[in-house]
Formats: sequence, structure tokens, C-alpha cells
Amino acid sequence: MSNPDDLNDGLAYDFDSEQEAVLDAQIGSSSSQTSQKRPLEDDVDETDGKKAERSSEDESKRLMSKRQKKLQKKSKLIEKKKEESQYTVSQRKAIPTSSPEKVVDYLTTLIREKNPDLSVLELEELYFKKNDFLSTEKFDVERKLTNFPAFIQKFSVAPKKIVFSMSNIRVADVYRSLNGGKNCVKLFSKNKLKDDILTLDRLLGDGSRKSKNSKDSLYFIATPTRMQKLIEETDLLFQGKEKLDIILDASYLDPKDNTILSFENAIVLFQVLKTFLNKKSSVKVLLY
Repeated sequence: MSNPDDLNDGLAYDFDSEQEAVLDAQIGSSSSQTSQKRPLEDDVDETDGKKAERSSEDESKRLMSKRQKKLQKKSKLIEKKKEESQYTVSQRKAIPTSSPEKVVDYLTTLIREKNPDLSVLELEELYFKKNDFLSTEKFDVERKLTNFPAFIQKFSVAPKKIVFSMSNIRVADVYRSLNGGKNCVKLFSKNKLKDDILTLDRLLGDGSRKSKNSKDSLYFIATPTRMQKLIEETDLLFQGKEKLDIILDASYLDPKDNTILSFENAIVLFQVLKTFLNKKSSVKVLLY
């Protein structure tokens, strides 16, 4: 009997080969599936990354858009305030060359703004009238100090003139523009109050030198606050029946673009003007 191991019919070899072939096919199939799945996983990751990137970009754009809107809103607000400021300044510059009607309307608005707690009746007592003012509209020359003497000569014939300026420095400037001298007096806080009163008494009191033939005008150049203190102490400026012109240095703008009509002590100026108009006859107010 022959030994099966000695048979050379190839059956055992072929069986093993078939098993190896099947196994190789399974491994290959598994590898192929694995290699196909990984790119899919990579694709998913890449898509999520792009989504996250787009989301970040959208959020950045949203924040940027919000910031831009804020800046635009702020820019518009600044521009609006600038336009309002320019309009206010142009209005202040125009008032001295306006008609008495416009001057009174402007002052009425200012008085209401500066006295918000007063009643209608109380405000009425502070308001000015059109005939309190002399028109200076026809003075078409630039209103600077070098032209101030020409303005005085053209519009003021009163023997006594009070010029109101908003500060001590401006009082001194106006004084120089009128060449100073014996007919010009500075009334401001650089002087002692008692000295200013003595000066008024020397020029206006019973012992003063009075000449009916004198054509020289007396100029009292003052700040509103100093004049308020003076008229509380003496009535010398209210005496006599001769004309008195009060000239407001209204064309000058300070570094904050305020005039004597709009600066912090304007309410004092208005009170002083009303006192002169009520207590002294033949008073007219002029704006330079």
C-alpha cells in the first residue's frame, strides 16, 4: 500500500494555494476599504476647518461692521457739532452789522437761555426794545480797532460815551485805539474801586471842569463787572440830561469764539444796560 505522503498528485499544494489566495484577497479588500475611508475622514476634517474659518471671518466682519458703524455715527455727530459751531460763530459775527430788530431778537433769545428759571413776566423786565439801539448797518468797513475812531465819529454825537469790552486786556486795547489821553478813562479791575470812583467824581462831579463850548467827548472804557460795582456805589454816570451813548465792543471774538454778548458775564452786561436805560435819559446803545 502506498504512503499518501509519497503521492505527487499536487492536491495538498493546490489547497494551500487556494487558501492563501483567498486570504490575500480578503486582506487586499480590507486594505482597500481602509485606504478609501481615510481620505473621506480627511475630507470631513478639511470641510469642518473651512466652516470654522468662514465662521471666524464672518464674526470678524460683523464686529468690523459694527465698529465702522460706530465710527461713522461718531463722525457724523462731530461733523454736525462742527457745523452748529460754525453757524453760531457766523451769527455772532453778523449781529453787530444787523438791524435793531435783529439785535433785539438775538438778545431776547440769549436772555431766555441764561435765565431758565425766570417766569415770563420776570423775563419781560429784562428784554430790550428796538428803540434802545441805534442802527450801525451802514458802516461797511471791517470792524477792527484801527477803524473804531472812524466808527465813533460817524455814529456817536453824545458828549459822553461808555465803551464796554469783555476783559481788562481788551479795555486797554480799546483805550489805545482812541489814543488814550485826558478824555479817555479805563474802568477795570486793575484799578482800585475807590480810585475809579474818585476819577468819576473829578470828571463828572460838582467840582469838575465843565465847558459848554467844549467839543471833546469823554470816553469811559469799562468791563461790565467793574461798571456794575461802580453804579452800585455812585450815581455820577446817571446825572445830567445830556445824551449818553453806550457802545458795545461786539465784533471782537475771544479764543473761545465768544463775544461780549455771549461770554460768561453777558448777563451782567444786560443788567447794567437795563439800569442805564431805566435811570438815565437820552441813552442809546450801539454795536461795533
